[in-house]
Amino acid sequence: MVERINFKIFVRKLHHTLENLIQRKGEVISDEITRRAFVNNAFDGALTILGILMGSLVLGSTDPRLVISMGLSACLAMGMSGAFGRYLSERAERKRALRQMEQYMFTDLSGSILERESEKKVLLISLIDGLSPALAAVIPLVPFFLAQSGLILVEIGVIASFILDFFVLFILGVFLGRVSGENVLLHGLLVVAVGIITSLIIFLSATFFPTPYS
Repeated sequence: MVERINFKIFVRKLHHTLENLIQRKGEVISDEITRRAFVNNAFDGALTILGILMGSLVLGSTDPRLVISMGLSACLAMGMSGAFGRYLSERAERKRALRQMEQYMFTDLSGSILERESEKKVLLISLIDGLSPALAAVIPLVPFFLAQSGLILVEIGVIASFILDFFVLFILGVFLGRVSGENVLLHGLLVVAVGIITSLIIFLSATFFPTPYS
């Protein structure tokens, strides 16, 4: 009888220890996923607006209303896609992982700390996935809002928008440099270079394959 009680206590302690270890590992993995989600989606947002800016220049139309409309539409689409797409995929993956853990641990994890923390992480990652591209895209649009209000000239707004967009790209590169522990300036310039190359490709494609409006 005593041995049976001791065995139950041992199993309970083992279960508690395994749950804590899995939770800690899950937190580390979630932090990595969160960082990747933030950088990848913010990068998408900044490059999307850069494409809209270059497209507007190529077409010869930098009307603030047009750029703002296209930019906000892109922000909304990226935000909704990022948030709901990530929520559905991340929730499915974590549910599958929990079911596998239940098989290994021979116990039901429904309502456990591990399941609750997993749900919180899913919501957090989904929120970051939705907000990061929208935020990175809205920042370069600020000068066009000012131009639309008549506070600055449209030409100045276009230049300022490009500067802000490349600044966002530079900050993302610096963030990656800090995460990797490497040269932050080099990483910042590298990401900016990607933006410049993207702009050149858009310009060259419009030059060699002109549209009826260019």
